[in-house]
Amino acid sequence: MDSYSDMSILIAYDGKADTEAALDYATKLSVGLNEPLYILTVATKEQMDPEDIDPTIQEYMQAAQQKAMQGGSCDVHTIIEVGKPDDVILEVAERFQCDAIVVGRPDRSRLDRMVMGSVSQKLVENSDCPVVIVPTPDEEE
Repeated sequence: MDSYSDMSILIAYDGKADTEAALDYATKLSVGLNEPLYILTVATKEQMDPEDIDPTIQEYMQAAQQKAMQGGSCDVHTIIEVGKPDDVILEVAERFQCDAIVVGRPDRSRLDRMVMGSVSQKLVENSDCPVVIVPTPDEEE
């Protein structure tokens, strides 16, 4: 990270409660730093064909963009990619030279995380920039 004057923020978003909290945090960060916000959703290859974007994905991405703009972010970009979430998030962060990645913490059991792994954990281990993991409001209590 060169300086705070040239930061950009990437939020990994899927419209679920944990990423809604992360979107709120990323928006506040973007507004506070007056820097661009990139909202990324990643669909797995099993979920969709790259040429056929699910209208539901487009709808929740448009809603996320509107929410970020209503929160004060002016420079908001949406990105829809297909692939393995952790790999795609890291690649997009590098492509857009993002200085922070914001993700939500999904409500998964410890066993699920051990068996399937955690995207957040993989991001923390492999990212060249800080990764902010935002708890859902229920987890904060």
